[in-house]
Amino acid sequence: MLKVTCAIIIHQNKILVNQRNTSSDHPLKWEFPGGKLKPGETEEKCIVREIREELEIEIEIRKPMVSLVHDYGFKKIELIPFLCVLKSGELKLKEHHDFNWITLKELEKIDFVAADRRLIQHSVNQEILKKYLRENMNDSR
Repeated sequence: MLKVTCAIIIHQNKILVNQRNTSSDHPLKWEFPGGKLKPGETEEKCIVREIREELEIEIEIRKPMVSLVHDYGFKKIELIPFLCVLKSGELKLKEHHDFNWITLKELEKIDFVAADRRLIQHSVNQEILKKYLRENMNDSR
């Protein structure tokens, strides 16, 4: 099973979603950015590295979220999410087709890959997101 980290990145009360390339396993579907854990790497180091490599931004992890296992049929993954904030940098797409900053309400309308859809529908993860956004409503980050 592949261990894959992902970042739910918050900036100015919006959430970053990335659209996969046409050549990916899930062409033009949306996802939370992240990537595969390398041998000997911690989950936290993995997500920071992946975001730096894929988007050229720095993030700060605020809270781990509830992981899940998803079987796509051709591969099985454990998706390990972190609630993060944008720390610095200007987002540049290196592996994705597009990106968007969206509100919590808009999440349900996004055409996510299956694992990310399940992740965001998980009641504990929804509560973590809602609570964070409520408590940091006036935070300019």
